[in-house]
Amino acid sequence: MTDDVEIPSNGNRRRSLTTTSTDSSDSSCTLDSVTIDNDPDRFYCIDLTGAVDQWDETTARPADIIDLTNDAEINDGDYLTDGSFQRLLERWTLEAEPEIPVPPQRHATHELCNDGIIYREGQSVELQDGTFLRITTTLEEDASGAKYLLGRRLIRSTAHKGTYIPKRQDELVWIANEMADVALDDVKRFVRIHFTNNCHMDQDCQKAPGALLCRLKEIPEDENDVSVEYLSFDEADEEYRIDPATLRQAWRGHTEPFGSAHSPTPATTPPPRDPVPRNPVIVIDLSPVVIDLDAEDPKPEARKNRQYTFGDGFCGAGGVSCGARQAGLQVKWAFDISRPAITTYGLNFETAECEQSDVFSFLTNGYEFLKVDVSHGSPPCQTFSAAHTIECETDDANSACIFSCADLIRRCRPRVHTMEETSGLFERHRDTFYRIIQDFVEVGYSVHWKVLNCMDYGVPQSRRRLIILASGPGETLPQIPGPTHGLPGSGLHPYTTINQVIEAIPAGASDHDVIKAEARMMRWGPRAQYDANQQARTITTGGGDNNYHPSGRRGFTNREFACLQTFPLEYRFGRHEVRKQIGNAVPPMLAKALFGAVVESLRRTDEGESS
Repeated sequence: MTDDVEIPSNGNRRRSLTTTSTDSSDSSCTLDSVTIDNDPDRFYCIDLTGAVDQWDETTARPADIIDLTNDAEINDGDYLTDGSFQRLLERWTLEAEPEIPVPPQRHATHELCNDGIIYREGQSVELQDGTFLRITTTLEEDASGAKYLLGRRLIRSTAHKGTYIPKRQDELVWIANEMADVALDDVKRFVRIHFTNNCHMDQDCQKAPGALLCRLKEIPEDENDVSVEYLSFDEADEEYRIDPATLRQAWRGHTEPFGSAHSPTPATTPPPRDPVPRNPVIVIDLSPVVIDLDAEDPKPEARKNRQYTFGDGFCGAGGVSCGARQAGLQVKWAFDISRPAITTYGLNFETAECEQSDVFSFLTNGYEFLKVDVSHGSPPCQTFSAAHTIECETDDANSACIFSCADLIRRCRPRVHTMEETSGLFERHRDTFYRIIQDFVEVGYSVHWKVLNCMDYGVPQSRRRLIILASGPGETLPQIPGPTHGLPGSGLHPYTTINQVIEAIPAGASDHDVIKAEARMMRWGPRAQYDANQQARTITTGGGDNNYHPSGRRGFTNREFACLQTFPLEYRFGRHEVRKQIGNAVPPMLAKALFGAVVESLRRTDEGESS
């Protein structure tokens, strides 16, 4: 039995609705049918017909008007029950899900033979599209017998779209995360490709006539997270690999494992004795040699007594050095052209050699003084910031400084170099940024860059920064550490809030002049109050847009700004340009996370080479 029901139109379609009972032999009802009432055997088939292009007053009928004041009862059959609605959704979901094709079964083979040509692991081929492949796996489909190759995908450096890749004739770049299958029909010819970890370009004598060379690999995680690395010892071909210690020695001379500096010793501890007496006496002992197999390994003690040295370029007030020291590095030197910044730096790093100097004058120092295990450079970045909208007389000087970190690397020859800049350098000045990366790569350094937010590392402010991490010849490229703070349920520490930071500042703390902060606010008038259980906006040299105390009655004090930048409470500032120094600083909490990963990577390298 069927009943035709006309559904009033509320738009530009008319709907006819047919009710059907399941005992009927009529099978015209489709899965578009829905259960409407409490009777699970009754369905309504919805048919959308007669589309109307536009509203026509002549088509209006009384049935199109719904009287919202009508108190008529709604019967059980006039609506979907929860159970019926859920079954309808499940039915539609099942119907909408596309069939997922089952991939053909394949098996790896020792080699493949096609038209009398043998393909096996270790061979290299050029493909029809002009790219290359070093074969690592050969596959054959079980059903069709189709044959495929897997391996390292490579492109010519001259064909790479990124200007950060040096363009060298007959050199290839390995795109490390690209592993698409290659059909045998796509193979053009066999070629010779030599994989090497030699990154000393100017001393390279390994290139063989008619052969291609690969020394670089690119790992593009996403647009904001990319690394360009020299091949490791294990990734290079056996006859073209060089021991990492040899590469390091050729680049920077002798490297002391676990750091070039002795750890500071307490005043009560006598100074370490010279390893060789001034007037050595040779004693010949003819007694039998006894080896104590239970004796402790002396290397752990050696690790405790050494620290990696650190140099801070464009140091400002010392935010980077503060985080580096917290991560276990010993600050050896720093420089900045600003006298107020150098004054602040000297108050907090009394044992470091700190010079008021521009970068080019500082680099005239001798190599033994400049040589450090880890260096950092944060050249002035205001020119590249999104907040920089008006040109000023320092723009040209700042733009020139941005390329000086390559000179810093050439002179200091660190094992690892880091750089921190505004995200605008990457997002708005891509050509300049790529030139910086190319300079690093041409010197022989592997590079990893990433745009991140400081709030993900415990800094109580939203602050997007560009981090560049580079490792020298013979070194493993450290990973930029992942976030330590996040939303509830992320498994990370909760985000640090304004309230958590400023409520810990005691009354009378240095640079915490509340009265002066209130006076500044009086010039602008009171602001709206806001919840302090959130993060501040980006702190700049002037404090930042809409960065004021949650009460709305005053601005932040300099000490509050410093704590929002994660400077310790005991950190001291000079008398001049304090807010500018704070706004220019790299948050120490971010620096600590970054250099903690660097120290861990260097220790793994030194432990591996010492074992």
